[in-house]
Amino acid sequence: MKNLIIVSAGGFGRTVFWQCNADYGHGTEWMLKGFLDDRANALDGFAAPRPIIGSPFSYQPHEDDIFLCAIGDPAQRRRYVAPLLAKGAGFINLCTEVASPPSTKFGKGIVFERKVHIGSDSIIGDFATFMCMCIVGHDVIIGDYAHVGSFVFIGARVRIGAEVTIHPHSTILPGVTIGDGAVVGAGSVVMRDVPAASTVFGNPAKVIFKR
Repeated sequence: MKNLIIVSAGGFGRTVFWQCNADYGHGTEWMLKGFLDDRANALDGFAAPRPIIGSPFSYQPHEDDIFLCAIGDPAQRRRYVAPLLAKGAGFINLCTEVASPPSTKFGKGIVFERKVHIGSDSIIGDFATFMCMCIVGHDVIIGDYAHVGSFVFIGARVRIGAEVTIHPHSTILPGVTIGDGAVVGAGSVVMRDVPAASTVFGNPAKVIFKR
């Protein structure tokens, strides 16, 4: 039996904590040990019956520890995961109520909220996060540390780069490519390729900002 530690005791971390309590792996593959957070008081006033046991920057993983990172912002997720990976930490995927065929390929450290559907032969990169009620079509590739908001539809053969953020209720039409670090605003309909490091918004989505 492994000990599961959630990186971040913020709002998303606490949501993931309660999902883990109801997940099929709880009590069979792992038990919840606590949180890592560099804010010692992050749980003050909240009902989460596991403690903050250290900071992700200084915690030394034990042999039986496994981890999930519950941080929405892709760049911050990468930042908080890096010191643990450097110490050999192992990360699991949280796949409660995910519907996917055997041909789907998953990286490590992926967090799926409930009711996510993945099409055949899609590839999901390391440390991606998916909020509830997403639909991902077939032959889609999603890069490392991407974040997909609730009620997003991603059409077939879409290519999504690393550290992309797609906000809720967006639609990505089939065959579109979204470059690394791009942001898709809430409710957008993306009909053509999105350049890297740009923000698009609207129906049809247009570039409104570029870093």
